[in-house]
Amino acid sequence: MPFASGGYCVPKRSRSGWVLQMILVINSGSSSLKFGLFTVAKAGQNLECLCRGNLSWISGRADFSITHHKPVIVEPSLIAAASGMNFNTVEEAYQCLCRWLHQFKEQPVIEKVCYRIVHGGHHYNAPVFIDESVMTKLEALVPLAPLHQPLALQGVRIFRVQYPQALHVACFDTAFHRSMPQVAQTFALPEDLRVQGVKRYGFHGLSYHYVVTRLPKLLSGEIPKRVIVAHLGSGASLCALNAGVSVATTMSFSPLDGLPMATRSGAIDAAAVLYLLKEMKFSLDEVSDILNTRSGLLGLSGVSGDVRELLQSDSEEARHALDFYVYRICQEIGGLMAILQGVDALVFTGGAGAHCEQLRKRICAQFEWLGVRLDGAANKNNELAISEEESTIALYCLQTDEEWMMAKLSADLSAANTRVES
Repeated sequence: MPFASGGYCVPKRSRSGWVLQMILVINSGSSSLKFGLFTVAKAGQNLECLCRGNLSWISGRADFSITHHKPVIVEPSLIAAASGMNFNTVEEAYQCLCRWLHQFKEQPVIEKVCYRIVHGGHHYNAPVFIDESVMTKLEALVPLAPLHQPLALQGVRIFRVQYPQALHVACFDTAFHRSMPQVAQTFALPEDLRVQGVKRYGFHGLSYHYVVTRLPKLLSGEIPKRVIVAHLGSGASLCALNAGVSVATTMSFSPLDGLPMATRSGAIDAAAVLYLLKEMKFSLDEVSDILNTRSGLLGLSGVSGDVRELLQSDSEEARHALDFYVYRICQEIGGLMAILQGVDALVFTGGAGAHCEQLRKRICAQFEWLGVRLDGAANKNNELAISEEESTIALYCLQTDEEWMMAKLSADLSAANTRVES
């Protein structure tokens, strides 16, 4: 392993003559921070996770957990050190992660640090190395993703100081959807606004990219031609894939549009927003807070934004919230079916999509008229294939792995320059 004591050095070459890279992946959310440490050889092949973990701060309670590790790399004392750390904000979480990484007996030689950046605007359709020019463009997009963009950029600033000799890479949630046809990227607005970037972008691209990359390998063949992927978590969206390429998605200009989410409203009549501003006299900041943090499943139920908690609740409001959630998901699936002119497979992913069998059951029940048949036992066990043989649409359950996808994209970004001359 390419470790060095007391500082940074050039990564060692592997026996095959390729540089063995160490990649640190940072995936920040509004109340959590996921990270992973990967090695990769042969220009993006042989990607191996050495450790990964999660830092969350919900209701004032900090939790730093190591969810996977190689015992040779991460000693028991490091596991204990992580559990004892305290933090209350994303900045403090970043600092805790830095301190934890510096406690390794032998410091990992991190060649790249890659970050999930939710919004790349119209500037970027692929991962890029981060410099001051890139940072300026990304900071200008903060208003389009206020829950995610500023937190991610805060991490970039911190880790660029901590690892000044590393290459820093931005991986965009919007990039995967740049393949959508022009009609799917358009708002019916005047041209002078559209040319300034007021358009449909789409999000959760790293998750969808992972599904496209991983599903064919799990199925020992090609991905079905017409696929709808449902990424259902605290954020939620759908994506229509034609031969593995995004052709339509439910989020648009920002991660606020489309399906209702944990605390985000999803699609809403623009006139309702104007009404809140003009007639009800809410300020811009207040409306933003309402739509981003007080709406969605939380706003409907008054109980929680977590689907699993709502399923356990016996309140009428919780039932109504779930009914509306399933209604909107099925409504949007129907629209994507029309765009694809049919569908061969429906894939569930995301926290609730991959782990909540009751939610999948309720959604699939709405398409029984199309011949959809859910395998109850497979669904209950969260197996990969969850449809019965006679189902007209194949059903799959697949846990996404954005960190792995980011590491893969970061490794591939400079693959042409990583070969060591013999």
